[in-house]
Amino acid sequence: MKWLGLTTLILLAACIGEDETETVMPGSKTCDPAAFEFLIGQPKESLNGVLTPKTLRVLGENAAMTMDHQPERLNVFHDESGKITKVSCG
Repeated sequence: MKWLGLTTLILLAACIGEDETETVMPGSKTCDPAAFEFLIGQPKESLNGVLTPKTLRVLGENAAMTMDHQPERLNVFHDESGKITKVSCG
């Protein structure tokens, strides 16, 4: 019975994760909107040559969007003329 308790404690200790606080770079699996502020004012087609996070969502003005929060997702908003107006994560 003692082995069962010890085994359980060891298995639970292995489940504890590390605190992930690292710098976010373009092309990574996480998102940092400040790294993409240079896109504001550019045409949305300028995204074609930019290394972005794994998940990218491009939204037009007044576009319907889901409200699920994905911190690794980069959201790029553009106006009717196709100029990027805002970048955010979520």
